[in-house]
Amino acid sequence: MKKRLAIIGAGELGNQIAHLTDQNDEHEVYGFFDDTLSVGSILGKHKVVGSTKEIISFFDLKLFDCLIVGIGYHHMESRKAFFERFSERIPFATIIHATCFVDPTAKIASGVVLYPGCIIDKNVVIEDNVLLNLGVIVSHDSHIVSHSFFAPGVTVAGFTRIGECCNIGVSTTIIDNVTITDNVQTGGGSLVIKDIPLAGLYVGQPVRLIR
Repeated sequence: MKKRLAIIGAGELGNQIAHLTDQNDEHEVYGFFDDTLSVGSILGKHKVVGSTKEIISFFDLKLFDCLIVGIGYHHMESRKAFFERFSERIPFATIIHATCFVDPTAKIASGVVLYPGCIIDKNVVIEDNVLLNLGVIVSHDSHIVSHSFFAPGVTVAGFTRIGECCNIGVSTTIIDNVTITDNVQTGGGSLVIKDIPLAGLYVGQPVRLIR
């Protein structure tokens, strides 16, 4: 029997996750919890069932089995806050599209979403509530800390560590043996060739801090 999945956030990202879930053999979408749309609003095939204040009461009534955060990179702190708010009470799902390759030695935590075409190499660690968009490659022995968000086409070479709440922009390339601190954002097409010890927005080839 499929587990009933509730999604926090009924915006575009939440709808993308619902679409992925509809292709998943392990879960079915129960509905969205959203604080901006009215209960009963229909988004694609699914509807808003309540506000985030109602999540625990719905779970206690056994109306759904697990959660996922469907809030995007514009609200990184909210992504983190919702996961931490509910993870001690409610199981979080892990959604991995069937076209992904995940090496058996990789460790994938709860609340993680892997979009189609992701490649996760040997000994990779992906912590809680990380989202990897289309075609992301994470090479051997790399470590992605909780609540980070990767845009399509990101490539991470081996022995790299990426900190908490990082927003890695589309087609960013990160070479091997690099450490990136928490709360770093990279622009599209960025090239990271050395450690990033300070939070901020980095762009360019190689990247430079712009704010």
